[in-house]
Amino acid sequence: MDGAGLSDQERRALSAIEADLRADRSLQRILRAARTRPRHRALAACLLAGVTLALLVAAAVTVSLPLIWGFAAAWTLTVVLALPLVGRWIRRRWQRHEHAGRL
Repeated sequence: MDGAGLSDQERRALSAIEADLRADRSLQRILRAARTRPRHRALAACLLAGVTLALLVAAAVTVSLPLIWGFAAAWTLTVVLALPLVGRWIRRRWQRHEHAGRL
């Protein structure tokens, strides 16, 4: 905006929208869950990475077909679980870098 600000009618409409959003319990629950979910996913990804590494070592030592397939499945799950986390981390770093460049 060019600094003119909001009119009284726009301010009232914005206040009504904000009040509706604050009163929406399902939205609050979703926002709370969104704040904690990346931590749980990161923990799950780390635990799954440990299991994947153990399966890799066991499969390499024993050359057992079930262990090899177990490693393949665990590796796939680890990658699928970790890729969104890595993407979010890269996006945050990129945004911080862009923001620091503007200042």
